Amino acid sequence: MTHDDLARRSRLMATLTKALIIGMLVLNTAFWLLPEFARQYDLGFNLTAIGLSADLNVDLGSMPWWQIAGGLFLSSIPLLILANGLISLLRLFQLYSEGQYFVDKSATLLGKVGFAVILWVILSFVLTPAMSIWMTLLQPPGQGFLTIAFNASDFLSLFLAASLMVVARIHQKGSALAQENKQFI
Repeated sequence: MTHDDLARRSRLMATLTKALIIGMLVLNTAFWLLPEFARQYDLGFNLTAIGLSADLNVDLGSMPWWQIAGGLFLSSIPLLILANGLISLLRLFQLYSEGQYFVDKSATLLGKVGFAVILWVILSFVLTPAMSIWMTLLQPPGQGFLTIAFNASDFLSLFLAASLMVVARIHQKGSALAQENKQFI
């Protein structure tokens, strides 16, 4: 693969990452504004899916606006953390498109991506009970729910995030060695 091909692919990945960031935040909002569409096609992100779940026996159409807004807010917190990590990934692809492969900044950005994914998983886990309580807040006594969820995809996400952070440290070491080699030439 030539430098031009790598630069072109990196620019493409930067563009796709930007679209992913915007898309996930817009879709999350749309799912709360159009819950029947999200339910019909079983769409939603971690907390959004819990908030819109038929298992909670709630009707979003009859909920007050502040409760729906609270659900949107709670479901957006982990997504905003993930978006921050994806912004680091976007910047990393931009660096790669400029031919800056082994620089300290690229290792730092890669580490930020991994850290953001870890925070995203942890916040999703912590906020799941809060979401279920929030969504069933106005239900009659005995019909509220407390949901706790942690599944195999969460373990996989944590593993991949930890792997990214290790690769970032290796990348940082490689960057330091590259700088050291430049001094001898």
